[in-house]
Amino acid sequence: MSATFTPSLSRQQLADFDQEGYLIVRNVLSAGEAADLRGVVREQVQRGAYPPRLTYPEPAKYTVSGNRMAEPGLAAIAEHPVVVGAVESALGGPAHLTASVAYLRTPSDKGGGAHTDYKRWRPVGSSMNWVFAIIPLNDFDPSFGPFMVSPGSHKLPRVIDPTAHVLDLTAPDREQLPPFIDPELKAGDLLVVNGHVWHQAPAGTTSEDRCGIFNKYCAANAPPAAGYYPYNSAARDALSDAGKRLLPVCFDQPITTTRLLIERPYGLDSKYLLCRDPDSDVWELPGGEGWEEESSGWDVGSRIGSLQALVKAQLGLDVPWMSYIEDQVEDGEVCRVYGYSDANVRVRAPASSKRGWFTPGEMRFNHGDCHPICYALDAWERSDIVRGKGKACSQSKRQFE
Repeated sequence: MSATFTPSLSRQQLADFDQEGYLIVRNVLSAGEAADLRGVVREQVQRGAYPPRLTYPEPAKYTVSGNRMAEPGLAAIAEHPVVVGAVESALGGPAHLTASVAYLRTPSDKGGGAHTDYKRWRPVGSSMNWVFAIIPLNDFDPSFGPFMVSPGSHKLPRVIDPTAHVLDLTAPDREQLPPFIDPELKAGDLLVVNGHVWHQAPAGTTSEDRCGIFNKYCAANAPPAAGYYPYNSAARDALSDAGKRLLPVCFDQPITTTRLLIERPYGLDSKYLLCRDPDSDVWELPGGEGWEEESSGWDVGSRIGSLQALVKAQLGLDVPWMSYIEDQVEDGEVCRVYGYSDANVRVRAPASSKRGWFTPGEMRFNHGDCHPICYALDAWERSDIVRGKGKACSQSKRQFE
């Protein structure tokens, strides 16, 4: 497969996508290619998939995802020129792969009810500008179970303040959902779907497995608020040289620490909170050793819950949201950095703790432009990045307050 990445949709296709929230490109894969890939997915599921407690062919939906992209055949779909061209047209610019996902649904599985996949606590679903790229490997018909969409439902949530540094959304009203339709997807078609579109996947009647590729991409300037999935070098090496740009992060080390850049805006300027480490006597961002929330499943990478707990313990501060900034690799360890802004933030740390508020100029003077704190500050201050509010998985039932 060629690795030429060029936006490929017509003006009319883009207008339809903006209005309906989805578009279809027919026959991206031939019948033979779809059958071969279906065999790859089934083989991978039999070798082990998520959820690990199940054994194929128990009735369930099985997921082969993340760094399993390095398995033969899966990376080629992630960087398929027609897929990436359509995705980047829909996103309006370069894309990052936030999730490489192959689903297999065995017979007797109950299917999935109506929902939207914008989820603030998940790396795959917390970008402000992202899409599915779905390729059925069977016909998604009443026999296998269709993939149904609610045209225009992506317009239900609205940005509360488009001028804000970090964007927030209104809650979608399910009572206003447009009727669901069946786009009649055939094996090898491509369906590109806005991440806010409501969809459902009713159960089928066939005695065969239902397979499909459900990759997710975000705009390169709209990172997931929860942080990117941590791809490793094997996944990156499975892509062509041109395709490697699709992976926003790549490291073989685990994410060990997580830090929070806390901003307190002051008119045209801002100040940022630093804490003095009692052992090393150096100023650093609050945070420390982080951990993964167990209920995040296969979609790993978020450290929001752990960072909330760390900041609460260190500063007595309840942080209701945060937004991913970047990953920093230093001395063989990975630190995931988030940002938070609140003009009324009040820190209630123990009196014995040493902390202070610093302007950007003071931070750069004290640490130097090449210090990791200043790198995070520079990234946070970029006006071309579209950020959303990330939540912890434990806050999932309160996604919209």
